[in-house]
Formats: sequence, C-alpha cells, structure tokens
Amino acid sequence: MIAFLPLDKKLRTNALLKLSAELGGRIATFLLLLWAARQLSTSEFGNYNYALAISFVLVQVADFGLQLLLSREVARLNTAARPQVLATFHLKLWLSLPVLLLLAFVALRQEANGWVVFLLGVTLLLQTFVELVAHIFRGQQRLAVEAQLLVWVRVGTAVFGFYVLAQNGQLLGLALVSLAVMLSGLGFALWQLRRAGWISQYRQLWPTALPHTAVSRHLLQQAWPLGISIFLSIAYTRLAVLLLAAWRDAEAVALYSAAWRLVEPTQILPASLLAAVFPAFALALSQDRHRASRLGRQTSLLLALAGGLVALTFWLSAPWLVGWLYGPDFADSAPVLRLLGLTVLPVYLNYSLTHYLIAHGQQRILTGLTAVTLCLHTLLCWLFIPRLGLLGPALSVLIVESVLLLGCLWALRQPVLPETAV
Repeated sequence: MIAFLPLDKKLRTNALLKLSAELGGRIATFLLLLWAARQLSTSEFGNYNYALAISFVLVQVADFGLQLLLSREVARLNTAARPQVLATFHLKLWLSLPVLLLLAFVALRQEANGWVVFLLGVTLLLQTFVELVAHIFRGQQRLAVEAQLLVWVRVGTAVFGFYVLAQNGQLLGLALVSLAVMLSGLGFALWQLRRAGWISQYRQLWPTALPHTAVSRHLLQQAWPLGISIFLSIAYTRLAVLLLAAWRDAEAVALYSAAWRLVEPTQILPASLLAAVFPAFALALSQDRHRASRLGRQTSLLLALAGGLVALTFWLSAPWLVGWLYGPDFADSAPVLRLLGLTVLPVYLNYSLTHYLIAHGQQRILTGLTAVTLCLHTLLCWLFIPRLGLLGPALSVLIVESVLLLGCLWALRQPVLPETAV
C-alpha cells in the first residue's frame, strides 16, 4: 500500500523503512514473549509482564513529550538545533532521577524478583534515550538510522534473550541480557550522533548545572502539554480494561482484551507513515505552507482509505478471525472486534491531525482535547458497561475518537498564537 502513496519518493522510502523495522521488531519481541512463556514458570512470566507494564508507565516521566518536540525542532532548524538537542539530553537526565527512585521503590516492594523489576525498568529508561537519538535523525528525515537502532535493540534482545532462556531459563538472566543489549544500542546511537556532527564530545550530553537556560525553559514550556497528553492517553487506552475488571469479571476482561489485541497492532501503519511525514510537514510549515497543506491532505486521505479498508476487513472477518486465533471459548469477542474495528478509521485520521497540531505548536489545545476524551470515555463507559456489557467500552471508543476527530479539525482552523507560531 505504501508503495502507491501520493507522496514523493523520499517520504515513501522513509515510511517503508519505518514500517519494515516496526514489523520486524514486533515479530522478534512477540517470539521472545512466546519463548519466555514456555521457558519461565507461570509466576516468573507474570512478573516479567508486570515489570514491563509498570516500567513503561514510569519511564514516560523521562520522555515528557520531548522526543516528538525535538523532532519538530530539528525538522525546522536542522543542525542549528544543536542547542535544543543538548538541552533535551540534559532535561532527560534530570527527569530520569525521579524515574530511578520510583523504580527502586516499586522494586523494593516486590516480594520476589525485585531486581528484575528494577533492571527491566532501567532498560526501558535507556530505551527512551535511544528513541531520542532516533527522533533527531527522524527530524532530518533520515529514518534509515532510526530503523537500524530499532532493529538493533529489538532483534538483539530477542536473539540473546532466546539464548539465555535456552541455557538456564532464568528471569534474571533475561533482564540482564536485555539491559546489556540496550546499553550497546545506546552506545551505537550516541556514536551515530557524534558521527553526524551533532556533538563533538560525549561529555557534552552530561548536564553540569540545573536546566535554567533560556533554551531549556522554552523546551519545558513546549513539552509539558505533550507530557500530560501522553499520560492522559495511557489512562484512556487502559480505562476500559480497568472498568470491566471492576464492574464485570476476569472473563469479560479477557474477551475484550482478545479483540483489542488484534486492533491495536494495526496502528503501526499510521505511526510509520507519520514518522516519515511529520518532519517534512513541520519543515514545509516554515517554508511553504501551500505544500504543507497539500501534504497534510494527502496523508489524511491516505490514512482514511487505509483505515476504512482495515475496518471493513475486521467487520467481515471478525467471527472467523476470533475462532481461528482464540478458539470457540472467545466467540463473544467477535462482536467487540467488529465494533473496535470501526474505530480504526477515526483513529488513523486522528494520528495525522494530532501530529499537525504539534507541528503548528498547538500542544496545549491537544492536551485539552485529550483530557476531554478521557473524561468522555469515563462517562460513556460508566453508562454503557452496565447496559451493553462488552460492547459498551467499544462503542465508547468509537464515539470518543469521532469527537476527537471533530475537535482536531476545529482546532486546526483556529489561528496560531504568535508565540507558538511555526
């Protein structure tokens, strides 16, 4: 599909590189997860997934929206964004301190495998630094470097994880090898950063004082709305499962999650496309707004067509797909999958529109819209779950994503304030 994009060759190539790396990385991660389920005990496998889940939430503090913001700045300024790059690294290192304390606190409260929780948490924290370097090259529209980093980390973790589990089947060994691979990936990322001329010495990345410079303050002012939006989005995506667990039972959670697990991976398509388009769009906004508008329309139209095709596929194949993958015990997941499949169309469009808001410097509006979606989703789930059961949260997602779509379209028609204008 991407080969027929109404975009220039460079954007098509970047989108394909990102999509290929994502698919390869996810397959490697999934195979490692299956192997871990076979090699580890049930309790160890549960601890492994718990550590990954809790660490994923905590390390968002160290990102706080800085990655995407820096990608935008690099796209606009290119190598003139060196002060922003250094300031972002310094901010991330300071933000990593509370993350490490939280990880230590959570690890100490574990009756078993506390070290595993801490080590996997540190691994995911280091991953945010690798991703930051990837976003710098993404801003330069050099997604080949990002693809290399992604494959290095995910495939390397899978390969060495397979070996360690096959040798001793120890969860601690898996955590240690994951950390070692991530450290090597970070070293490779920093080498690429220096090789490209972004830094002359590695010690430049280490902060020597509190982040009080004008560049740091500007980055924080721009980043905090994105950081809040990230946490609100995490709460939004997990709310349905939490409410089903509270008002229904574990079986309801399993049936809903089975359908969601099939829909969620399809989001790598808009994510890969926007990874290629976002820097070009941000650059065009500062140089040629007519081209930016054309690029935005082309991308959104393509995502609408792709989203409609995916939604139709889920609607027609849901009963067969659920039966083939999960078996007859999950037959009640098919109607949920059909309804969640319909959400793909507005979700794909929202991927593009929210990126456009960030490119325009309208992060605060995006935060407000994200807060509204979370509140509305909470209200609708509270109303729908007692009456509609499993279909309740799926219907809520469809309505909320449609409301977000309208909100983004409204926001993009508003004038950009001078202090946030691109």
